[in-house]
Amino acid sequence: MRIDNNLNAMVASELQVNEMATNLASVANTVADPKFQEVTADLIESIVGQIPEIVSYSANAKSIETQNAVSDMMLNIKA
Repeated sequence: MRIDNNLNAMVASELQVNEMATNLASVANTVADPKFQEVTADLIESIVGQIPEIVSYSANAKSIETQNAVSDMMLNIKA
């Protein structure tokens, strides 16, 4: 696995989370009046959809950390 693959996946996850956050913000601005506030499918989908993206982002970050540690060990062994 290469670091650039993980970085690309992290950027994709970030874009998805940003899109969902924008959806949440637009719903909050549209239904500011309490009598219009209700839970819609779009709202639920935006909230729940963020969970796998956050997990994916964290997993890719951990993978980069692991790759970095392995590289450091290899350099220490070679030296």
